[in-house]
Amino acid sequence: MLKGKEYMTGQQQPLVAEFEADIESEYALCIAQLQKAKQAIEWATTDLTEQHQNLANSEIDAIRKYWHDRLEALINLVSWRQPKLLQHLNEKYLKDIH
Repeated sequence: MLKGKEYMTGQQQPLVAEFEADIESEYALCIAQLQKAKQAIEWATTDLTEQHQNLANSEIDAIRKYWHDRLEALINLVSWRQPKLLQHLNEKYLKDIH
């Protein structure tokens, strides 16, 4: 996926190969964690006051934002270099997300 591998040193090439091998699992991890964060807020039923519930949800939303930003960085990297891979990942992991 990444370009210029033929110009990379022996130290750089394994890093690129490992990164490329981990792209799909990273994408899947981000999607799964986003789903968990969304569900944690949607399913939160407690006896807390509204203020405390909002505080708790705000913290969960901060975690959700972390996973969103991580996924967005991966998407930006892959979309320019290999759009067909991104299309495959979207179809595989986003098909059941509402």
